[in-house]
Amino acid sequence: MTENMKQEKELIRDENFVRVLEAVLKAAGKNHNVVTQAQLERAFGDFHLSSAQMQTVKDYLTSNHVGIDEPLPEEEVLSQEEHNYLKDYEQMVRSIEQPSEGEKEALCLNAMAGDDKAQKHLAECMLGDVLDIARLYLGQGVFVEDLIGAGNEELMRSVRLLGPLEGPQEVESFIGQRVMNAMEDLIAANLDDKAKQTDAADLANRVKKYADGLRDALGRKVTVLELAAEGDVTEEEILDAIRLTGNRIDSIDYQQ
Repeated sequence: MTENMKQEKELIRDENFVRVLEAVLKAAGKNHNVVTQAQLERAFGDFHLSSAQMQTVKDYLTSNHVGIDEPLPEEEVLSQEEHNYLKDYEQMVRSIEQPSEGEKEALCLNAMAGDDKAQKHLAECMLGDVLDIARLYLGQGVFVEDLIGAGNEELMRSVRLLGPLEGPQEVESFIGQRVMNAMEDLIAANLDDKAKQTDAADLANRVKKYADGLRDALGRKVTVLELAAEGDVTEEEILDAIRLTGNRIDSIDYQQ
Protein backbone atom coordinates (compact mmCIF):
# COMPACT_ATOMS: atom_id res chain seq x y z
CA MET A 1 0.00 0.00 0.00
CA THR A 2 1.43 3.42 -0.99
CA GLU A 3 1.87 6.24 1.51
CA ASN A 4 -0.87 8.27 -0.23
CA MET A 5 -3.34 5.40 0.09
CA LYS A 6 -2.54 5.08 3.80
CA GLN A 7 -3.09 8.80 4.31
CA GLU A 8 -6.41 8.69 2.45
CA LYS A 9 -7.63 5.79 4.61
CA GLU A 10 -6.66 7.71 7.73
CA LEU A 11 -8.63 10.72 6.49
CA ILE A 12 -11.70 8.59 5.82
CA ARG A 13 -11.57 7.36 9.42
CA ASP A 14 -11.12 10.91 10.77
CA GLU A 15 -14.52 11.94 12.18
CA ASN A 16 -13.67 15.66 11.88
CA PHE A 17 -12.80 15.22 8.21
CA VAL A 18 -16.07 13.36 7.57
CA ARG A 19 -18.06 16.11 9.31
CA VAL A 20 -16.36 18.80 7.21
CA LEU A 21 -17.04 16.80 4.04
CA GLU A 22 -20.72 16.46 4.98
CA ALA A 23 -20.89 20.19 5.73
CA VAL A 24 -19.42 20.98 2.30
CA LEU A 25 -22.02 18.74 0.64
CA LYS A 26 -24.79 20.48 2.57
CA ALA A 27 -23.47 23.93 1.67
CA ALA A 28 -23.26 22.94 -2.00
CA GLY A 29 -26.88 21.81 -1.88
CA LYS A 30 -27.88 25.32 -0.80
CA ASN A 31 -25.92 26.77 -3.72
CA HIS A 32 -27.44 24.70 -6.53
CA ASN A 33 -24.90 21.91 -6.04
CA VAL A 34 -21.88 24.11 -6.61
CA VAL A 35 -18.90 24.75 -4.32
CA THR A 36 -15.98 27.03 -5.10
CA GLN A 37 -12.30 26.15 -4.99
CA ALA A 38 -11.83 28.85 -2.37
CA GLN A 39 -14.54 27.28 -0.18
CA LEU A 40 -12.81 23.90 -0.43
CA GLU A 41 -9.47 25.37 0.55
CA ARG A 42 -10.99 27.11 3.56
CA ALA A 43 -13.00 24.06 4.63
CA PHE A 44 -10.09 21.63 4.46
CA GLY A 45 -7.28 24.03 5.30
CA ASP A 46 -6.61 22.49 8.73
CA PHE A 47 -6.08 19.04 7.17
CA HIS A 48 -3.18 20.18 4.96
CA LEU A 49 -4.30 17.96 2.08
CA SER A 50 -1.91 17.03 -0.68
CA SER A 51 -2.92 17.69 -4.29
CA ALA A 52 -3.86 14.03 -4.67
CA GLN A 53 -5.98 14.08 -1.52
CA MET A 54 -7.77 17.27 -2.59
CA GLN A 55 -8.47 15.63 -5.95
CA THR A 56 -9.99 12.68 -4.09
CA VAL A 57 -12.28 15.14 -2.29
CA LYS A 58 -13.26 16.70 -5.61
CA ASP A 59 -13.91 13.28 -7.15
CA TYR A 60 -16.17 12.43 -4.21
CA LEU A 61 -18.10 15.68 -4.62
CA THR A 62 -18.46 15.08 -8.36
CA SER A 63 -19.82 11.60 -7.68
CA ASN A 64 -22.48 13.34 -5.55
CA HIS A 65 -23.32 15.71 -8.45
CA VAL A 66 -21.49 18.69 -6.95
CA GLY A 67 -19.64 20.95 -9.38
CA ILE A 68 -16.47 22.88 -8.54
CA ASP A 69 -16.90 26.60 -9.36
CA GLU A 70 -19.69 25.79 -11.84
CA PRO A 71 -22.57 23.31 -12.15
CA LEU A 72 -21.84 19.93 -13.69
CA PRO A 73 -23.14 19.36 -17.24
CA GLU A 74 -26.67 18.01 -17.28
CA GLU A 75 -25.56 14.79 -18.95
CA GLU A 76 -23.43 14.01 -15.87
CA VAL A 77 -26.31 14.67 -13.48
CA LEU A 78 -29.39 13.23 -15.19
CA SER A 79 -30.30 9.66 -15.98
CA GLN A 80 -31.19 8.90 -19.59
CA GLU A 81 -34.86 8.78 -18.62
CA GLU A 82 -34.67 12.20 -16.98
CA HIS A 83 -32.73 13.60 -19.91
CA ASN A 84 -35.43 12.42 -22.32
CA TYR A 85 -38.19 13.83 -20.12
CA LEU A 86 -36.43 17.19 -19.88
CA LYS A 87 -35.89 17.34 -23.62
CA ASP A 88 -39.56 16.57 -24.39
CA TYR A 89 -40.82 18.98 -21.74
CA GLU A 90 -38.54 21.75 -22.97
CA GLN A 91 -39.80 21.26 -26.52
CA MET A 92 -43.37 21.57 -25.26
CA VAL A 93 -42.93 24.74 -23.19
CA ARG A 94 -40.77 26.48 -25.79
CA SER A 95 -43.59 26.02 -28.30
CA ILE A 96 -45.89 28.23 -26.21
CA GLU A 97 -46.29 31.62 -27.84
CA GLN A 98 -45.06 34.37 -25.55
CA PRO A 99 -46.78 37.79 -25.33
CA SER A 100 -44.97 41.02 -26.14
CA GLU A 101 -43.69 43.15 -23.27
CA GLY A 102 -46.79 45.35 -23.39
CA GLU A 103 -49.12 42.35 -23.60
CA LYS A 104 -47.30 40.72 -20.69
CA GLU A 105 -47.79 43.81 -18.53
CA ALA A 106 -51.51 43.92 -19.34
CA LEU A 107 -51.78 40.20 -18.62
CA CYS A 108 -50.14 40.67 -15.23
CA LEU A 109 -52.44 43.58 -14.39
CA ASN A 110 -55.53 41.54 -15.26
CA ALA A 111 -54.22 38.59 -13.26
CA MET A 112 -53.61 40.89 -10.28
CA ALA A 113 -57.19 42.09 -10.61
CA GLY A 114 -58.43 38.50 -10.23
CA ASP A 115 -59.27 37.72 -13.84
CA ASP A 116 -59.33 33.91 -13.94
CA LYS A 117 -58.62 33.67 -17.67
CA ALA A 118 -55.64 36.02 -17.35
CA GLN A 119 -54.28 34.04 -14.41
CA LYS A 120 -54.41 30.79 -16.36
CA HIS A 121 -52.82 32.41 -19.40
CA LEU A 122 -50.07 33.92 -17.25
CA ALA A 123 -49.36 30.52 -15.70
CA GLU A 124 -49.09 28.97 -19.16
CA CYS A 125 -46.68 31.69 -20.28
CA MET A 126 -44.47 31.07 -17.23
CA LEU A 127 -44.09 27.30 -17.64
CA GLY A 128 -40.73 27.98 -19.24
CA ASP A 129 -39.66 29.91 -16.13
CA VAL A 130 -40.44 26.88 -14.00
CA LEU A 131 -38.29 24.75 -16.30
CA ASP A 132 -35.38 27.20 -16.01
CA ILE A 133 -35.66 27.22 -12.22
CA ALA A 134 -35.80 23.41 -12.09
CA ARG A 135 -32.45 23.27 -13.90
CA LEU A 136 -30.88 25.01 -10.90
CA TYR A 137 -31.82 22.10 -8.65
CA LEU A 138 -30.81 19.14 -10.79
CA GLY A 139 -28.81 16.42 -9.09
CA GLN A 140 -30.04 17.11 -5.55
CA GLY A 141 -31.81 13.81 -5.04
CA VAL A 142 -35.19 14.67 -6.60
CA PHE A 143 -36.26 13.55 -10.07
CA VAL A 144 -36.55 16.41 -12.56
CA GLU A 145 -40.18 15.45 -13.25
CA ASP A 146 -41.00 15.88 -9.54
CA LEU A 147 -39.19 19.22 -9.40
CA ILE A 148 -41.14 20.55 -12.35
CA GLY A 149 -44.37 19.13 -10.94
CA ALA A 150 -43.84 20.92 -7.63
CA GLY A 151 -42.94 24.11 -9.48
CA ASN A 152 -46.01 23.98 -11.70
CA GLU A 153 -48.31 23.37 -8.73
CA GLU A 154 -46.88 26.41 -7.00
CA LEU A 155 -47.16 28.42 -10.22
CA MET A 156 -50.90 27.69 -10.39
CA ARG A 157 -51.29 28.77 -6.77
CA SER A 158 -49.16 31.87 -7.09
CA VAL A 159 -51.00 33.44 -10.05
CA ARG A 160 -54.03 33.67 -7.76
CA LEU A 161 -52.11 35.50 -5.03
CA LEU A 162 -51.02 38.58 -6.98
CA GLY A 163 -53.58 41.05 -5.64
CA PRO A 164 -51.41 42.61 -2.92
CA LEU A 165 -48.49 43.33 -5.27
CA GLU A 166 -47.79 46.99 -6.03
CA GLY A 167 -47.37 46.58 -9.76
CA PRO A 168 -46.90 44.18 -12.67
CA GLN A 169 -43.11 44.58 -12.41
CA GLU A 170 -43.23 42.50 -9.20
CA VAL A 171 -45.15 39.56 -10.64
CA GLU A 172 -42.36 37.46 -12.14
CA SER A 173 -40.01 37.80 -9.17
CA PHE A 174 -42.87 37.03 -6.75
CA ILE A 175 -43.85 33.87 -8.60
CA GLY A 176 -40.25 32.85 -9.26
CA GLN A 177 -39.35 33.03 -5.58
CA ARG A 178 -42.36 30.96 -4.59
CA VAL A 179 -41.51 28.34 -7.22
CA MET A 180 -37.93 28.18 -5.95
CA ASN A 181 -39.19 27.79 -2.39
CA ALA A 182 -41.48 24.93 -3.44
CA MET A 183 -38.60 23.07 -5.08
CA GLU A 184 -36.32 23.66 -2.10
CA ASP A 185 -39.03 22.37 0.24
CA LEU A 186 -39.36 19.23 -1.88
CA ILE A 187 -35.60 18.64 -1.76
CA ALA A 188 -35.53 19.23 2.01
CA ALA A 189 -38.41 16.79 2.54
CA ASN A 190 -36.60 14.20 0.45
CA LEU A 191 -33.45 14.63 2.54
CA ASP A 192 -35.50 14.26 5.72
CA ASP A 193 -37.00 11.02 4.41
CA LYS A 194 -33.56 9.67 3.58
CA ALA A 195 -32.26 10.66 7.01
CA LYS A 196 -35.15 8.86 8.68
CA GLN A 197 -34.50 5.75 6.59
CA THR A 198 -30.83 5.87 7.55
CA ASP A 199 -31.70 6.29 11.24
CA ALA A 200 -34.10 3.34 11.03
CA ALA A 201 -31.45 1.15 9.40
CA ASP A 202 -28.88 2.20 12.01
CA LEU A 203 -31.28 1.32 14.83
CA ALA A 204 -32.10 -2.10 13.37
CA ASN A 205 -28.40 -2.87 12.89
CA ARG A 206 -27.57 -1.73 16.41
CA VAL A 207 -30.29 -3.86 18.01
CA LYS A 208 -29.26 -6.88 15.91
CA LYS A 209 -25.63 -6.44 16.96
CA TYR A 210 -26.48 -6.51 20.67
CA ALA A 211 -29.03 -9.31 20.25
CA ASP A 212 -26.50 -11.44 18.35
CA GLY A 213 -23.88 -10.84 21.01
CA LEU A 214 -26.19 -11.82 23.88
CA ARG A 215 -27.41 -14.88 21.95
CA ASP A 216 -23.83 -16.04 21.45
CA ALA A 217 -23.11 -15.55 25.15
CA LEU A 218 -26.23 -17.45 26.30
CA GLY A 219 -26.22 -20.07 23.57
CA ARG A 220 -29.86 -19.43 22.66
CA LYS A 221 -32.21 -16.79 21.30
CA VAL A 222 -32.91 -13.92 23.67
CA THR A 223 -36.14 -12.24 24.70
CA VAL A 224 -36.90 -8.54 24.40
CA LEU A 225 -36.79 -8.14 28.18
CA GLU A 226 -33.44 -9.94 28.47
CA LEU A 227 -31.93 -7.74 25.80
CA ALA A 228 -33.34 -4.54 27.33
CA ALA A 229 -32.01 -5.58 30.77
CA GLU A 230 -28.46 -5.44 29.37
CA GLY A 231 -28.85 -1.67 29.09
CA ASP A 232 -27.34 -1.19 25.64
CA VAL A 233 -30.71 -0.62 23.95
CA THR A 234 -34.09 0.21 25.44
CA GLU A 235 -37.19 -1.94 25.16
CA GLU A 236 -38.79 0.74 22.96
CA GLU A 237 -35.80 0.70 20.59
CA ILE A 238 -35.89 -3.09 20.41
CA LEU A 239 -39.60 -3.11 19.58
CA ASP A 240 -39.07 -0.41 16.95
CA ALA A 241 -36.27 -2.45 15.37
CA ILE A 242 -38.46 -5.56 15.37
CA ARG A 243 -41.25 -3.64 13.65
CA LEU A 244 -38.89 -2.06 11.11
CA THR A 245 -37.37 -5.42 10.16
CA GLY A 246 -40.66 -7.31 10.11
CA ASN A 247 -39.61 -9.74 12.86
CA ARG A 248 -36.46 -10.73 10.98
CA ILE A 249 -33.81 -10.39 13.69
CA ASP A 250 -33.18 -14.11 14.09
CA SER A 251 -31.37 -13.83 17.43
CA ILE A 252 -34.52 -12.56 19.17
CA ASP A 253 -37.15 -14.97 20.48
CA TYR A 254 -40.47 -13.47 19.42
CA GLN A 255 -42.52 -16.09 21.28
CA GLN A 256 -41.70 -14.72 24.73
